[in-house]
Amino acid sequence: IHIQIRDTGTGIPQEHVPHIFEPFFSTKEAKGTGLGLWVSQGIVQAHGGSIKLRSREGRGTTFNVALPIGGPTQHGER
Repeated sequence: IHIQIRDTGTGIPQEHVPHIFEPFFSTKEAKGTGLGLWVSQGIVQAHGGSIKLRSREGRGTTFNVALPIGGPTQHGER
């Protein structure tokens, strides 16, 4: 299964992209824990999938989530 989530916002600065899935990473002063993408990545990986992003400043961000149809095996392999 492939899921694509895309926006046309301001994008993520390239210097932040390597850190986007780190726990507590945030560039916002707003309320939040900075755990959302880290938790999301953990859930996707626990099911044998992957989550990747592509972002261009001024053009937006795209997240691609890939999950195997059968899910992980007992040993975490597909």
